[in-house]
This record gives sequence, structure tokens and C-alpha cells, in this order.
Amino acid sequence: MTKEQTPVASKRRRKIWIIPVVIVIILVVVVAAFYVSSLSPTAPTAPSGPNVTIWNGTFCNGSGNCGFVPNIKNITVGTTITWTNNGGMTHTVTTCDSHHSVSQCPGLDSSGLDSIDSSIAPGASYSHTFTVAGTYHYYCTPHPWMQGTIIVN
Repeated sequence: MTKEQTPVASKRRRKIWIIPVVIVIILVVVVAAFYVSSLSPTAPTAPSGPNVTIWNGTFCNGSGNCGFVPNIKNITVGTTITWTNNGGMTHTVTTCDSHHSVSQCPGLDSSGLDSIDSSIAPGASYSHTFTVAGTYHYYCTPHPWMQGTIIVN
């Protein structure tokens, strides 16, 4: 093999790798599109009692229900809320406060309130007893469009 043939062989090898890479990219895009299209555009029925269901909803903006049902819950001091993850991926319940916040958080004034930050795997639950009255805004860390509010009186 001469020095003149080496760049040609190198270009051929690069061309051979382009085909599998393009195929993988196409497969990823198709799978992602299928997954997003399979997400429910409507929330499931709210659970009874002091419970919240976490679901895999579609992307949304504004005050619509985006993954927590109900997304606004009124309770009294001493009530324990249980979040159950019915979605197919891990979600969090994270207080909107100075330590945890995203631009979508409706409020960050949480001084004196309980802080919540829990990761909940698919099929698992998390419970928290609210001991201080106030308005608790929370969101899902990997999915910041998922937001909820607990109003404790």
C-alpha cells in the first residue's frame, strides 16, 4: 500500500461508519416520537383522600394539570399526603424554594415551611406529613412542567 492510497482507505472507513450512525439516530427519533405520541393528553381521575397520583402527561405550559392529580390540594395541618407514581419513569416531588427552583415555579416564598425533595420510582409512593400551614408549590426536577400545589390550613 502506498502513501497515496491511505487517505482514500481512511475516507472509505469513515463512510462505512456514517451509515450505522444515521440508522441509530433515525431509530432514536422514531422511538422518541412514538413515546411522546403515546402519552395521555388528559389526566387520570383524582384519587380519593389525601393522595396525589403522578402520571406521565404531555408537555404543557400554563396552569393546566401537567403530571400531578390533583395538581392543587387543600388539606389541614397534620395531614399526610401520599404521592404514588403511576408513570413509567422516575419523578420527584421537590419544593419550589431557594434551594430548588425552576423558572416555572409559581412561588418561592417558602420560609418556615417544610422542605420536600423526594425521588419516586415507577410504582412507588412517597408520603409527607405537613406540620406547618402555608402554600407549598412543588415540581418534578427532571420534568419542570409538572407542578402542583398543596395548601395547608
